[in-house]
This record gives sequence, structure tokens and C-alpha cells, in this order.
Amino acid sequence: MLTDKDLDNIDKNLRELEKEGVKNILKYFDRIHDKLFTFNNILLAGYFALPQFFDSISIYGIIIPILNLGFLLLIEYRMMEKSRFDSDVRNKTQVQIDKNGKSIDKTNRYSLYAILSTLIVAGIFMYKLFTINPISKTNESAIEYIERNDSLAIKKSTIIEKSKILGAWTDNETENATIAFDKDSVVYVDLLRYYKYQIFNDQLLRYFENSIDTSTIIKLTKDSLVLKNHKYIENYEKFND
Repeated sequence: MLTDKDLDNIDKNLRELEKEGVKNILKYFDRIHDKLFTFNNILLAGYFALPQFFDSISIYGIIIPILNLGFLLLIEYRMMEKSRFDSDVRNKTQVQIDKNGKSIDKTNRYSLYAILSTLIVAGIFMYKLFTINPISKTNESAIEYIERNDSLAIKKSTIIEKSKILGAWTDNETENATIAFDKDSVVYVDLLRYYKYQIFNDQLLRYFENSIDTSTIIKLTKDSLVLKNHKYIENYEKFND
């Protein structure tokens, strides 16, 4: 039969176990928060990087991980306030202690919500990553995209239409030709670089080393060539030796 001393020892051990459990909960929450912060920062960099390489991705998407970062900071602030309260708990009233206990419960729920919100941010990023406009990936996918996109109503031009662009053109900034088109490639004279190109109706696709430039042929006559893409307009005149 247990004596009063034995019962006191058991109660003391249970209290110590309870204190240790509370410390472990806070320790594991801190570890989780650190990992969430790190992962969210990686996602933040990813959201910023995608628009730099793909025009179809908006830079405003970076707001999503920024909002999640704000939520994580809010949780850290609440944890800091809890530690500040605990450091002076002996001078608190019972009402204040009860109120702090409810606040801790709410903070614990916020921590669970933070895990969910970070997973949502990651899910949105993965969706954006795997649904990028295919014209930004490879030459083959760019052609397939143009051919199957009914809204663009693009068809391959005839040889006669393509023949209008053949020859050397100058932007009049130098005495020499600037670019020259043959049947399958365009050469940048000053750089002596050759790149494949294709024409689809009024669209000129130039396949550079690390990107595909899609320009609209605004004007094409025997003496004048005007190209426009999303960044600038190129004006050329027929070059005559």
C-alpha cells in the first residue's frame, strides 16, 4: 500500500514530467517554425525567379509567400510574448494566467495553420512550375503550342511569303548589314552568329541559344522590315551592297 510519501513522490514526478512535456512541445514547435521559415524563403526565391525566365508568370505572385512570411512572423511574435509572460508569471493574477493559457492554445492552432498555409504556397508554386507556357521551353514545344492554339489562328506561311524576308537588312546604325535571312537561318553580321528561325503567318520566331524570341512582323516590303516584340521595335531597311 502506498504511503503519503510515496504519493507525494509520484505527484512530484508527474509534475516534473508535465513541465518537461511543455518544454518539449515548445522545442518541437520552434524546430517546425525554423523549417517553415527556411522553406518559405526558398519558395519566396522561386516565386521571384520564375517571372525572370517566363513571361507568362506574373511577378505579383511573390505576394503569396510574402503573406505567408507575415503569418509566420505573427506566430513568432506570439511565442515571444508567451516567453515574456512566463518570465514574470509569479507577479501575474489568476485571471491573467488563465488568459495567457487561452492565448497559448490559440498560438498552437496558428502553428498548425502555418504548416497548412506553407503547403498551400508550395502547391501553388508547383502548379505554376508545371503549367508554364510551353513556348518558353523548347523549340519543338513552341511550334506545337502555336499550331494547336486555335485562338491565335496561325498557319504556316507559303514559300512566297517567306521569300520576302530573304536577304540582308540594315538598321542604318553602321555601314554594313545588321542581319541577313536565308532559307532556314538568320545571321547577325557583327556577331557572326547564326540562329534558326521560322515564320508562322505574321509571327517570326528566332531560336537563340537560351531563349525563343517571338516577334510580330508589322511591315514587310521589298525595302522595309519592321518587327515588334513585347520589349522593343526593330526597324530595318533592305541592304544594298
